Amino acid sequence: MREQPHYTNLLTEDFFLKYYVKGRMSFPQISAMLKKDGHNIAIGTVYKYAKSLGISRTQSEAALQKDITCEPLNYNISYITESIIEHIDGFLLGDGGIQPNTKGHLPSARLRCGVEHKQFAEYLINPFSRYKAKTAKYATKDMKQGFVCDGRTSFHPDIYTQYVRWYPLKKKQPPNDVRITPTSVMMWYLGDGSLVETGKNMVSIRLSTDGFLLERVEFLVSRLEEVGINCHRNNDNRIYIKASGIPAFFDFIGRESPIECYKYKFDLPEWRFESRRIHDVADELGIKYNRLLYFIKIGKVGCYRASEKGKPRLLPKHVKKIKSMIKTGELY
Repeated sequence: MREQPHYTNLLTEDFFLKYYVKGRMSFPQISAMLKKDGHNIAIGTVYKYAKSLGISRTQSEAALQKDITCEPLNYNISYITESIIEHIDGFLLGDGGIQPNTKGHLPSARLRCGVEHKQFAEYLINPFSRYKAKTAKYATKDMKQGFVCDGRTSFHPDIYTQYVRWYPLKKKQPPNDVRITPTSVMMWYLGDGSLVETGKNMVSIRLSTDGFLLERVEFLVSRLEEVGINCHRNNDNRIYIKASGIPAFFDFIGRESPIECYKYKFDLPEWRFESRRIHDVADELGIKYNRLLYFIKIGKVGCYRASEKGKPRLLPKHVKKIKSMIKTGELY
């Protein structure tokens, strides 16, 4: 077999990125693999080619995970994962943004956010540690408290790809493949969501989407409805979740805040999650609504009221009683 010149087209940068960096194979393993394929390439030759291409052991993903700050980001390596895309989507649905840079030899971009609480900035940016995520606090007149907590990553082509995905015509808009998951919706709610009192003992959830195009907000509504969250776009171009949809919303993302500073956004009494409307129970059990309402009025079926004149709601114990009455034929 011919010597090293024969392997110039084989031992390329793409080859080493595939097997050494992403595949985490050692040089002896690569040499053994090549020999199995009929290429008699010694370990030293593999090492020499890798060194000539500027690829060293510190570029392996294991080393990067151990200390992401010890080496500059390599623009020839993609660090993206499905989990990172999921977090990017939650980041951009809410308070986050992307800053592009097209002046270098490769277009790149970085993730960036400016928020009130340092804890929230860390929560938003820490999932992107592969891109040298960091937070800092800066004085500014734009925030009521006189400072902003800034979170940012380093520039990288991976993030520019996400910029292209999220910023058609340079304006942030949810893409068709936006990830709607408990993780992304949690990030979205913490950043741009709020519990709103709409009346006595009446609340709703509002997601501030007024910066998105109307059709994109309608698209997000449809995606939320796909995961069982009943909602609609209101006249302010925001997403509105009625009280009846609140249990499904918090069942989806979780009932506790992952950060202390936004704990109040989860401050709801237990009955909000457990109680059900009379109409919903009647429809589910296939009984007449008016007859069920009558039994509640005369006290044969109990109910819960948040206030003396509040609307009657049915708790699990009340539904259990109704089911037993259906079995005896008393309710139909």
